[in-house]
Amino acid sequence: MAMEPGGKTQNTMIEAKGVVKSFNGRMVLNHLELRVMRGETLVIIGRSGCGKSVLIKHFIGLLKPDEGEVLVEGTNVSQLSTKQLNQLRMRFGMLFQGSALFDSLTVGENVGFMLGEHTRLSDKAVRERVEEALELVGLKGIQDLKPSELSGGMKKRVALARAICMKPEILLYDEPTTGLDPIMADAINDLIIELHDKLRVTSVAVTHDMVSAYKIATRIAMMYQGKIVQMGVPEEIRNTQDPVVRQFITGSAAGPITEGGAKSMGNGGM
Repeated sequence: MAMEPGGKTQNTMIEAKGVVKSFNGRMVLNHLELRVMRGETLVIIGRSGCGKSVLIKHFIGLLKPDEGEVLVEGTNVSQLSTKQLNQLRMRFGMLFQGSALFDSLTVGENVGFMLGEHTRLSDKAVRERVEEALELVGLKGIQDLKPSELSGGMKKRVALARAICMKPEILLYDEPTTGLDPIMADAINDLIIELHDKLRVTSVAVTHDMVSAYKIATRIAMMYQGKIVQMGVPEEIRNTQDPVVRQFITGSAAGPITEGGAKSMGNGGM
């Protein structure tokens, strides 16, 4: 792998360097260090409220660090102008935790929303891109339905179609399997893998679903007390001897993680 001066690889897509973020005096990200490599699927695990979603919001400039910096291909996100930030966000697709579809719009209008807002494509070209994205997620021909007519799993797929419709370089997944039954969750995991392989994107997912993490990840990073405490391929995480990581992946309520260390913030899963 090619190296830059100082030992940094040229294949780093996203890098968090000493990132600090506090809310109301509570430190959520504590000098966090993380590197996402081009083309991988990095899964960030950790308890609800540990800062996983806060971290990925820094990647697209929805939040700015109190200290440290977030770099996307070497560009400091917090130093970008509004116009530059909008251009950067066009390179990302994001699947939000609750799908975040517009109830008043049809499926087709939802999927093509960003194309209509941020490109000059013709209506015909937008329709073709929407059809292509829906076909990729296995939902061909449902453009005219409303979100209220869809199951939870179908809503996730529509939200995924919207995320890929802009042909992004990076896909962000915020709790992609939350609220789904095990069979549908597994179908979404398969779809994430399929999209990664077909589109050759860099992917970052945050989850506390270890079944999903083991299945989709190239590497897994464990967050605890605002830091990445372990990083490795799924087999390394599965066989870890670190007591904090072991407690989380086995789902044990007893052990080294104290309430003060990783107390939920009650905000829908920071």
